[in-house]
Amino acid sequence: MLAGGDRSATASAGPPCPAHRRRGLIALLTTQRRAFRSHMSGRTMKIKRVRIENFCCLRSLDVSFDSITSLIGPTGVGKSTVLRALDWFFNGEKGGALSDEDVHSAAETKRIRVEVEFDGLTPSDREMLGHYAPDGQDTLSIWRTWENGEDRITGKALAYPPFERIRAGNGSREKTAAYKALRDQDPALGLPAVRSWDAAEAEMRAWEARNRDQLDEAEVEGTHFFGFAGQGLLGKLIDFVFISADLRAYEETDDNKTSVVGRILEHAVDRSEAEAMFTAIEEDAQAARKRVHKEIYEPVLTRLSGALSAEVRRFTVGRDVVVTPTAQVPRPAKTAFAVSIRDGAALTPVRRQGHGFQRALIIAALTYLSECRRPEKGTRSLCLAIEEPELFQHPAQTRVFAQVLRSLVATAEDRTQVMYATHSPVLIDPYNYQQIRRLYRATGEEHPDVDLRTLSEEQLRAALDGYVDERSIARRGTTRYVRDLAEALFSDIAVLVEGPTDEAVLLAFAERQGLNLGAEGICVMSTEGKNNLLICHAILTGFGVRCYLVFDADTGPKKARGDGNPKQADANMNILGYLGTAAVPRPGTASEAEYTVFEDDLESCLEAEWPAWKTRRRELAAQGTGYIEAKHVPTYAEAARTANGEPRVLHALLENVRALAERPKSHT
Repeated sequence: MLAGGDRSATASAGPPCPAHRRRGLIALLTTQRRAFRSHMSGRTMKIKRVRIENFCCLRSLDVSFDSITSLIGPTGVGKSTVLRALDWFFNGEKGGALSDEDVHSAAETKRIRVEVEFDGLTPSDREMLGHYAPDGQDTLSIWRTWENGEDRITGKALAYPPFERIRAGNGSREKTAAYKALRDQDPALGLPAVRSWDAAEAEMRAWEARNRDQLDEAEVEGTHFFGFAGQGLLGKLIDFVFISADLRAYEETDDNKTSVVGRILEHAVDRSEAEAMFTAIEEDAQAARKRVHKEIYEPVLTRLSGALSAEVRRFTVGRDVVVTPTAQVPRPAKTAFAVSIRDGAALTPVRRQGHGFQRALIIAALTYLSECRRPEKGTRSLCLAIEEPELFQHPAQTRVFAQVLRSLVATAEDRTQVMYATHSPVLIDPYNYQQIRRLYRATGEEHPDVDLRTLSEEQLRAALDGYVDERSIARRGTTRYVRDLAEALFSDIAVLVEGPTDEAVLLAFAERQGLNLGAEGICVMSTEGKNNLLICHAILTGFGVRCYLVFDADTGPKKARGDGNPKQADANMNILGYLGTAAVPRPGTASEAEYTVFEDDLESCLEAEWPAWKTRRRELAAQGTGYIEAKHVPTYAEAARTANGEPRVLHALLENVRALAERPKSHT
């Protein structure tokens, strides 16, 4: 009773009770969390441009980025390498993450550099970035350089040149001595005396803040851009998430700071209250352990200490042995979260699911991550980089993914940026062609080299100036051809025809000749009318796809009345003038190096030059497997595939297309 009373009296005079401690910790953590969220409100900083040097197959590549950026091109050209270079920049481990094997084969030195330029800087961004983003500077550039095993992070900042020479020194002692030497040489600077390099650096930064007019742009080392587990300065501004093609979804469902689920939990679940309570519990437990040690061990250890001290005095004097108990501090308790999949009555781990479902789960998690990162007071920007989003998905699901990724940007209040490398036309939006980056291998180089093509609104208008009015260019997405244009962007040669029957006849005739146009990189595309031919041609050639035009003059004997149709004559002259050839109003049927024209139309030409084609259509109609009265795509195709004889003009057309494919590629 007495002992208990003493303990009670001691407790009442000591630290606050556990409940008070818990409330205090919770209040402190909540205040810090609110202050951070308020500080991060309105964040819109984004990746504007990336310059990559000597990273794997990329010798020197400059890539600009939009809110959505689609990287397309042949297999192995380096689309994924662009995303992996960014992943190394943001998330790569310091030191040994790269090796000499990652350096481009033509590099003169064993150096890899990735420079990322950011724009959209807000006042709060500038406050956090300090001298790296002063007022009046619209962008921020940061470099990460790996050279001979050493990893360096620098940023473009305004700095005083003599200070930069000091900072370039080796070791704190040398740099501190250089600071003192400059202070003695130039007293007008007013630099105070210091005892350490950290103090010297602080004084130089303060001087630069007061004397902005004497600063120049410089590449300044900034190791605080990245911190342990992504907690550096840049990680507070942009969260870069890379989803590789070989990523296993069940690894992304682990509750850790780098996984998708871990990042979701970081923003969707407030652990501060629970962590504060766990801390208070651990403090109470530790105090209880000390009391037990005092009551149980102290009497025994006091006697043991005396006995050992007495024995030691037989050999030496002035020293005693003291044995005390040590209360082991356990690791702090942390709640971990697990993800499972319920299918009816079965509850299974994610690793037991198929590849398609795992991929869908990753995209779903990313979607939710984008949504939950947008609380009322704002948060840092989210950048999603995805390698082949279409992987393991059927076409309908791929369309859903494409809609989801675009909706992330459309609804994310300008705080989410999406980029992906893809082989699927479903994920390409030719209407927003400014978002496409088409990579290709540079020809004539001894070592592999990669470049890219982009197309701006100004470039498209310039290419069509005088041939297509601006209203037609603005309406480019209102017709069905946009869907086919996406597929054509993946080809080397695009044969542009007016309608689906022309497309069907050409493909069927090529098959009849034993040709696989797709295997040769040749795509036949219907533009849904003559008016769209030049728009499609300008967009495709803008991205480096060589085009071959097939069109109807619509001015021959079948369609001409009197002087003919003046609109068709003008259209013919427009197309021929655009192609750089003689602009005649009524061209005859001809197949040239870059175009084929039919005096009336393809059907009239075939009926005149290939009577067996029309006979075969009648046979198919009589058999009940075709139609003769109207333009029926399957009937036209089957007749071209199986009719006797062969038309000269279609032979010439295919020969010219294949000859175009054999010409050396030019991407200038």
